[in-house]
Amino acid sequence: MVFLGMSIALMCSFLDQTIVATALASIEEDLNGGTIGAWVATAYLLTSLASTPLYGRWSDVFGRKVVMLFALAVFLVFSLACALARTMIQLIVFRALQGIGGGAIITMTLIIISDIVSLKDRGKFMGINESIIALSNGIGPILGDTTWRWVFYLNLPLASLAIVTCALLLPQKKVHGDMRKKLLQIDYVGSLLTVISSVLLLLGLNWGGVSYGWVSAPVLVTLILGVITYVLFLVWEAKMAKFPIVPVFIFRHKTVAGVFIATLMNGTTFFSLLYYVPQYLQLVRGMSPTRSSLLLLPFLAPIAFCVFICGQITARTGHYRYMIIAGYSLWTVAQGLQCTIHQHSSEAKIIGSLLMAGIAAGMTFQTTLLAAQAAVSRQQMAVVTAVRNYLRLFGSCIALGVCSSLINNSLREAAKSVGLTAQQIAVLLNDPTSIKKDSVGISESALTVIVNGYAEGFRGVFYLTVAATGIGWLAAVFLIQQHELSRADDKLLKQAAKEIRLKEKLEKGEVEQDPEKGGMEAEVEAEKKEKS
Repeated sequence: MVFLGMSIALMCSFLDQTIVATALASIEEDLNGGTIGAWVATAYLLTSLASTPLYGRWSDVFGRKVVMLFALAVFLVFSLACALARTMIQLIVFRALQGIGGGAIITMTLIIISDIVSLKDRGKFMGINESIIALSNGIGPILGDTTWRWVFYLNLPLASLAIVTCALLLPQKKVHGDMRKKLLQIDYVGSLLTVISSVLLLLGLNWGGVSYGWVSAPVLVTLILGVITYVLFLVWEAKMAKFPIVPVFIFRHKTVAGVFIATLMNGTTFFSLLYYVPQYLQLVRGMSPTRSSLLLLPFLAPIAFCVFICGQITARTGHYRYMIIAGYSLWTVAQGLQCTIHQHSSEAKIIGSLLMAGIAAGMTFQTTLLAAQAAVSRQQMAVVTAVRNYLRLFGSCIALGVCSSLINNSLREAAKSVGLTAQQIAVLLNDPTSIKKDSVGISESALTVIVNGYAEGFRGVFYLTVAATGIGWLAAVFLIQQHELSRADDKLLKQAAKEIRLKEKLEKGEVEQDPEKGGMEAEVEAEKKEKS
């Protein structure tokens, strides 16, 4: 029953992700904010990036249940605020605040599952959650074609249901230790430096060639300050932080380092496809939002199925390394094929490459997590899990900034080549869908050049994903190693959990223990009583 609550919580996060991705073009059109439209996604990811490691620490202080309920409440409140936003700036701010809650949902779910399921059996139990994720990914793109405000209104009943389910079903474990001491140990400075560096880098990437020239002061200053701040973050984590977000010592594990590199590239590729394939299909291929959403399904739908199958194989054989290598090999090929797609390519080619990418993504998601957790001690698993999620979010944030810059710069160059005025270019940048309308006032021949400019920008995005998946493949081949999934203390921990559950039932009077029977026999009797 605990998995039911976790699955509903995950549905909130993944459904929001996929719906917003397919509704982004409509949001930019309605709020006239194409030049900063990428921040609707990036703002959410940035605050998720900063809050993810903090929630891991807070859950040690206040307990998993309290933190999960708090995160869901924040997600619910600011989903409503997003639905009521009247300007693009308002929406971006509310998305950032929504991300504070949304960022914790996936991380807390993984931590809770890690608490209650053995490493070898984890893949099987992940299949339950992956089925919910598959449903979310399947419905999300279709719902993204509705009025974009309903995208956020939909979160309200789902988040409310998740809160009620978790409140009733998720057990609250007693937290030990001094609360004040634990709170002071949290790496707030590291989180702040992460956000500052990411925001500065993203501002520079978004401004470059669009709002300002690449060698202008605003762009150079933000990029340089972003790099300096990130270096300070690394120094702080290595030398000063008592409980760092990114502990340097875990990089000494060859497999862990390989998983982190592969995960960084995974986040770069996955979110680039999630947010920019629908825009490519709408702006370059001229498809409707509904059709572009449906064509995203071959990428999203296979992921959960492949995660489930890989989990079953891993649970039976204990092997995961070759699936990771095969996954990144297939993903690199798929992204290479996408680089060859042009305006007149068949839909079968688009669907085939996206299907390959979805299968490959499913082969690498949970297998890399298992590889990282298997390479470290049980005490280090929570830290490794949090850092892995942090790096995936960091990759996604930077990728969205780079992709936005590639597309906007390509569009601006194409617009200048046909003699468009600054005002016309500003209209195209603020409302990309205006190329399908008469409001811009450009000729048919100029429109063809503009669309080709968009196509070149999106091709740059696909080239970026080829490089990312290629680096992920290298990390998988040369760094990730096979480790034993069974631990010596697994049976002891399972037995201890059963004894605790039996003790709770005895205290509540749900079962009576026969003095002549042992604890295990009493547990069997309790289970029989429950079934009857």
